[in-house]
Amino acid sequence: MNNYNNLNNLNSHPALHHPHDHDSATGDDTDEFVELYHQWKDSSRRHESISDVLGQKFQELWNKCRELQNECDEQKQTVKLWQQQGRKLDRELNFYKSATETAAFAFVIIDGDGAVFDEELIALGEEGGKKAAHELHAKLKEHMQEECDLHNIDNIFVHVVLNAQGLSSALVQSGTLPTADYGAVGKFGRGFCRAQPLFSFTDVGGGKEQADHKVRKLFEMMEKNIQCKFLALAGCHDNGYATFLESYRNNPKIRLLETTPAAADFRNCNFDRFSIPTVFRSESVPSKPGSAKPVSGKLATVTTQATMAFPGPKPPSPSLPTALRPKVSNAGPRTSEAGTNGGNSYAAIGKVASSQTFMIAPTKKKPAQQPAFALFNRDDERVDDPLPRPDPQVVKKMDEQAKAMGANFCNRYHLSPNGTGCKAGDNCSYYHSETKLTKPEILALKHKTRKIVCNNGSICEDASCNLGHHCQSPVGCYFGSECRFAKFHGMDTTPTLKVYEDGTREVLVN
Repeated sequence: MNNYNNLNNLNSHPALHHPHDHDSATGDDTDEFVELYHQWKDSSRRHESISDVLGQKFQELWNKCRELQNECDEQKQTVKLWQQQGRKLDRELNFYKSATETAAFAFVIIDGDGAVFDEELIALGEEGGKKAAHELHAKLKEHMQEECDLHNIDNIFVHVVLNAQGLSSALVQSGTLPTADYGAVGKFGRGFCRAQPLFSFTDVGGGKEQADHKVRKLFEMMEKNIQCKFLALAGCHDNGYATFLESYRNNPKIRLLETTPAAADFRNCNFDRFSIPTVFRSESVPSKPGSAKPVSGKLATVTTQATMAFPGPKPPSPSLPTALRPKVSNAGPRTSEAGTNGGNSYAAIGKVASSQTFMIAPTKKKPAQQPAFALFNRDDERVDDPLPRPDPQVVKKMDEQAKAMGANFCNRYHLSPNGTGCKAGDNCSYYHSETKLTKPEILALKHKTRKIVCNNGSICEDASCNLGHHCQSPVGCYFGSECRFAKFHGMDTTPTLKVYEDGTREVLVN
């Protein structure tokens, strides 16, 4: 406004109106004009400066606005992409949810060495297996529907893992099984699998903790499977499973199928439990024969009004060998006589009424052959059974014989019963002696075989394996790091457990 007024004053100045008035202009008027001119110039410069600043600020704001607009456009595009991706994921999620619901299944793992099926069902063989399978399937489905609110599960997998031979022996020898049929468990398993297509019966055979290892691996796999909506384990008899299950305690789909009373360590497990007493035994298999049904693998028993036992090998069937079959006479009582007619003497071992005497012809008793076994230390590592020192002369003789034949003795042939260990037969590149080796020669060959490292090392569970599983001088070995068994140096070679080839275990007290 001041500049405007100054301009008006300048325009109204007498010196600018008429040339004739110039003569009357004074010096002061000129000075005033110059002053006003300078003021106008200063005002113009300030205006230009302000205009420049405003223009610069405007450009900066405009650039910033364009940047924000570009960012906004990018965000809009990103949101659009995420929305599309979200809709796609929703469709996939709904698909998988539908798939898991329609293909949901239940999985039951049974450690058959401890969770034993009812002996009456086992005694029925295949028919008993079929009955057990149908009853187990019905009870599991009923439990899932009533207790777990799982009504849409039609596929129920049941996997039984056990040592069939070991269980059969335990049931027969303890007198638990109503029949002395050592093949009853196998027959039961066949019927069990045939009755239900999703049921399996796996015989892992003898060996240390074979069933436990398989059970745990199956459990770990099914625990991660989202289609598995119900996972049950029948293993409450073993404290080891309680520790194993500790890391899964927050998984609501896990249940415990209780057969025998749960072991002590299961007290702290918070899993829901259920039982099916119509299918499983509620008591452990006794380790000793019961008084009601005394059937033992080490005793062949003759029973009428009285029970008498005779040492002998495990019977393959309820019938007695011909040599032990009693001869029954309807004549009067006889007394034992020692005669000389061809050495045929008899021993009267008992009476049933006054008209019957059981006669058993004397036979030469053969010493029972000790079954093969494997030793393990406290760390579950294989320990070789100590061997007595071999006769140096025998070792030298065998070395000379092998050198003369151009081949070493076949370990598998000579250290197995009747040479059955070697499958190569006549095609074997090692020496098969025509004559049976003597005990000193077998001992020498065992020592030589022990120098060969077993491929399975300290985890070998083959009771018939004659190879070496550790250095025979684990401490202070002469060969040091050059020893074939160097990686086993320092290993504890004190055995604490003996596991027989039939799965029987014996704890060794040192």
